[in-house]
Amino acid sequence: MTKKKIAWITDSVSCISPELAEQYGIHIVPLSIIFDNKQYRDGEDLTYDEFYDLLNKSDKSPTTSQPAIGEFVELYTKLKEEYEMGIAIHVTSKVSGTFNTSIMAAEMAEFPMVHIDSKIGAKALEFMMLEGIRLENESKTIDEITNHLNTMASTAKGYAIVGSLEQLNKGGRVSGLGLLLGNLLQIKPILGFDDGSLAPYEKVRTLKKAEKRILELFKESCDSKNVYGVSICHANHIDKANELKKKVLDINSSIQVEIGDLSPVISAHVGEGSFVLFWFEK
Repeated sequence: MTKKKIAWITDSVSCISPELAEQYGIHIVPLSIIFDNKQYRDGEDLTYDEFYDLLNKSDKSPTTSQPAIGEFVELYTKLKEEYEMGIAIHVTSKVSGTFNTSIMAAEMAEFPMVHIDSKIGAKALEFMMLEGIRLENESKTIDEITNHLNTMASTAKGYAIVGSLEQLNKGGRVSGLGLLLGNLLQIKPILGFDDGSLAPYEKVRTLKKAEKRILELFKESCDSKNVYGVSICHANHIDKANELKKKVLDINSSIQVEIGDLSPVISAHVGEGSFVLFWFEK
């Protein structure tokens, strides 16, 4: 049997739908969410509504875990019978061990692979996957594909507005006093991706000012670079995502802006009502 050339692999933080995965032949390995010692496979065991219902009812913040190495080994052992090699693009290695586990599993399965640390997540990770597949379909070499993807990773931008200080408090990231003061002062933390790390960027008073700030950061990129692959991901806040999309297009009407859900694995940490603006520069 003649083997196909490249198997494309990612994880559930990409938020790639089952329909899109089937259309492009993408293999998705799920992370897990744990509520009260019960484990759920991200994107498989819970609908978004069921997840947010559990999130709001639980007194404690859920925890998350990367895929077990055995799950990767099983997949790669199967794929090496069908494909010459694989390219895996995973959620930033600074927030999950998934990337490193995938590398170890490929070695154990003896499946030739290239691993790309996206340094990002969500729809931005999905966009990188589709870019890689597009280049494969254009008959680009493996080096050309991987060089392009690594360049994308190095220019990825993402800024998140945290929707729920209560969720940060449940997870121990904000103290009780911090929660009280934050709510009284209408503090909206902005988180930013910095070389793959998701870290506090600024604290802004009111949601309106926080939105204005991330739009300013987007405009700064548009003024100095060519911006592409723009997306807005939300944690059960589609109306706000659509509103933000209009404002993004007011800044740059020549781009396409995609909207998508945040993976429950991410929403578990930042809370319902959060949203993220992603883009790439070139």
